[in-house]
Amino acid sequence: MTRACARPGCDGEIEEDGFCDTCGRAPEVAGPTTARGPATASGPSTASGPATASGPATASGPATSSGPATAATGTGTGSGATPSGRTATARTTSGRTRSGSSRRRIGAGLVEIAPEPAADPADAVMAEAVVPEASRYCAVCDAAVGRGRDDRPGRTEGFCPQCGTRFSFTPTLRSGDLVAGQYEILGAVAHGGLGWVYLARDRKVRDRWVVLKGLLNTGDASALAAADAEQGFLAQLVHPRIVRIYNVVTGHDGGTYIVMEYLGGRSLKAMRDPREPMPPEQALAYVLEVLPALSHMHERGLLYCDFKPDNVVQTGTDVTLIDLGAVRRIDDPGGDVWGTVGYQAPEISPDGAGPSVASDVYTVGRTLAVLVATFDFHRSLRDWLPDPHEAPALTHEPLRRLLARATDHDPARRFVSIDEMADQMIGVLRRLTAEHATPPPRLSTMFASPPASAGVTAPATPPELADTMPAPLPDPDDPATPELVAAAAQGPEAVLAAVSADDAPDSDQARLSAVVAHLDSGDTEAAGRALAAHALSGEWTWTWLRARHAAATGDPDTAATLVDEVADALPGEPAPEFALASLGEYRAARDGGPAGPVVEERFADIWRTDRTWTGAAFALARLRTAAGDRDGAVAVLDEVPASSVHAADARVAAVRVLLGSRDDEHLSRSTVMEAGARAEAVELDALRAAELQTEVLEAARGLDDDAAPGTLFGCPLDDHGLGLGIEERYRLRARYAGSPAARFALVDAANDARPWTAR
Repeated sequence: MTRACARPGCDGEIEEDGFCDTCGRAPEVAGPTTARGPATASGPSTASGPATASGPATASGPATSSGPATAATGTGTGSGATPSGRTATARTTSGRTRSGSSRRRIGAGLVEIAPEPAADPADAVMAEAVVPEASRYCAVCDAAVGRGRDDRPGRTEGFCPQCGTRFSFTPTLRSGDLVAGQYEILGAVAHGGLGWVYLARDRKVRDRWVVLKGLLNTGDASALAAADAEQGFLAQLVHPRIVRIYNVVTGHDGGTYIVMEYLGGRSLKAMRDPREPMPPEQALAYVLEVLPALSHMHERGLLYCDFKPDNVVQTGTDVTLIDLGAVRRIDDPGGDVWGTVGYQAPEISPDGAGPSVASDVYTVGRTLAVLVATFDFHRSLRDWLPDPHEAPALTHEPLRRLLARATDHDPARRFVSIDEMADQMIGVLRRLTAEHATPPPRLSTMFASPPASAGVTAPATPPELADTMPAPLPDPDDPATPELVAAAAQGPEAVLAAVSADDAPDSDQARLSAVVAHLDSGDTEAAGRALAAHALSGEWTWTWLRARHAAATGDPDTAATLVDEVADALPGEPAPEFALASLGEYRAARDGGPAGPVVEERFADIWRTDRTWTGAAFALARLRTAAGDRDGAVAVLDEVPASSVHAADARVAAVRVLLGSRDDEHLSRSTVMEAGARAEAVELDALRAAELQTEVLEAARGLDDDAAPGTLFGCPLDDHGLGLGIEERYRLRARYAGSPAARFALVDAANDARPWTAR
C-alpha cells in the first residue's frame, strides 16, 4: 500500500525503496522547506534544492548544454552538429536518485565525490532559444550554415549551400504548449544535431518533470531513423546507469518527440573547467561508473557510438549515461553512423571498417583524454593524443599507456572489450590515488600471484627475475583449461604430461601452459622451441612468455623490450611494471651507472599501490641509499608490513642502511644506538642475530667520539666492553660455520676483536 509524500508542496507517493516518486526524497522532513517552481507552470514544484544555475544552461547549472554544439559525422552522409546539450535528458524525480548530503565513493570505491545538488528545473530553460552561429552546421555534410556576412546576422532557417539540405535552428515548441494533451512545455534547454530538447511537466503523472527531445529537421530521413532507433533501444535497455524513456508522442507541429526522465545534475562536460583539465583520478572514476552500461549494451548486441563528456551526467551521487540517439546493432551492416568529431574512431568513414566494440572503446579513450588534457581534439589532434609535455596528466606513464591503447588507430590493438578496459582503468586509478593513500591489495585478473619477491637481498639478475614472473591466468573459455589447472597443482611435469598425451586438446591454452611448464622446470631450450613454433604476434600472453624466456636465458635487453610491449597492453598491471623496473636496476648496475629516476619512480609507484610487492620496497631503499637519502630508504623499509614474510629482512636492511659503510665519516653515536635498538627489536634466529649485532658493535667501536654511558646488547660502550661483545658473537657464529675454513676465519676474527689485557 502506497503512502503520500509528506513534504510540503509535493503530492507524490512513497515507493518501495522509501523515496518519493515525484520529488525523489525521503518522506521525513527535518524542517520547513520551500518548494520552488517556474512561474509559467501551475501545480507543485518538484525542486529538491536551491537553484545552481540561472539563465541559459551553463556549466554551473543542470545537465544541459555547457557550450556550443560540436560537429558530428555520419558514414556515407557526412556529419551533423552533435547536440552539446543532450545532457538535459537526465534522471527523473522517480526516487532512484539520492540527492542528500552524504558523499559517495565511486571508481571501485577509490574516489569520493560530493552529491550534485538538485537544481530548480526552471533554471535549465534557455533565456533565449538561439543556436550560436559558430555552432550551426549542416546535418549531412558538416558544412557551416546560417552564418552572418557583412554585419548581417545569419539565417536560422534555409538550405545548405554545399549539399542543398534544408536546415532549421528555430524551436517549434513554445512555453505553454501542450504536447499530446499531456506534456506542458516550459521551454528549450538545449539544442543539437538531432533536434531541440525541451523541459516539460507531465500533467497526467503528478506533474513530474520530463524532457522532450525532438528533431532538428523532421524532413531528414536519417534523423528520423535515429530518433526511432533511440526510442526502440531505450525501451529495451533497462540498466541503473542508463537514462529511461517514458513515451514517444507527436506534437501539434507534426514532430516526433521522445519523452525521457529528467536529471537535474551536471554532465562531465559541464564539470570540466575549459581552462583547467579534470584531475585524472576523477575522470577515471566517473567514466568507470558508466562503463557497465556500455558493457550491458554490447552483451545485447548494441553499440553506443557517441560516448563523450556531454553524455555522462551526475545527479546526486548517481552517474548516468544518457542520449542513445546514435545506438545501433553490432551486426547492422549499413545505415548512418552518428558520432562526434574528436571522439569518433578513424575507421568510422565511408570506406572504413565501420562501428564495432573497438570503436566504442576508442570513444571512451578519447573522452578520458579530453577530460584530463587541454588540446585541439576537434581539428589538428582529432585522431591523436597530445604530447605529454603539453598535457601534464599524460606524464603519468600508466595513464598515457591506457589512453594510447584505447585510441590506437588499429582497432585490433585496442582493448578487446569494455570490461577489459575497465579492469585496466581500475589498475591505473589505483596508482593515481595511491599518491594520497595506499589502496587495499587487489588480485590481478590477468596474472597468477607471483611465487616470490625478486630483488629482496640484492638487484635481481634476469634469471632470478624470470623465476618470479607470474604466469598469465588460464583462459576460462578454453576447453583444455580445467585439466591443465588440475595438472598445474601437481607441478610442471604433470602439465607437460597432460599436454603431450595422445588425447590432449591442441588449443592456445595448452600451448601456453607447455611453455610455462618448460620455464618452471628450467628447460629454457624446450621453451624457446615451443615459443618459436607457436607464439602469436600481438598477443600479450605470448609476448610476456617470450620476455620471461629472454630473462631466463640472460638477455635483459630483449626482455625489457618485450615487457614494455606488455605494459602498453596492460597499463594497470603491476607485474610488467615491476619487471621493467627490475631489469632497469640490473642493467644500470651492469653498465656501472645509477638506475635513474624512471626506474626509481616505477618501484615507488608499485610500492605505493600494493604493499604485497615487497621487492619494490627493497629496490627503492637501495636506490635511495645510493643517492644518499638514507632517511628515505629507512622509511620505505619501515613500511613493509609486519605480516610480510620479508618483514624481518626489511628491519635488518634498515639497520644496515643506518650503519652505512664502515668508513662513513658522518656516522654518529645516536645513529648507531638507533641501529642497535632496531636490531634488538627484530626477531631473528641466533646466527642472524649474532651477524647483525656484530655489525652494530663494530660500528660503535669504530666511532671517534668518547665512550658514552649505557650499553649496547648488554655491552658497555667502551673499547673493552665492545671488544668482548664482538668476540663473543664471532665465536657464536663460528659454531654455525658450514666449513672448517669459514670456522677458522671467524675464530681469527674473534681473536682480533678481543681487547688487549694485562698479563
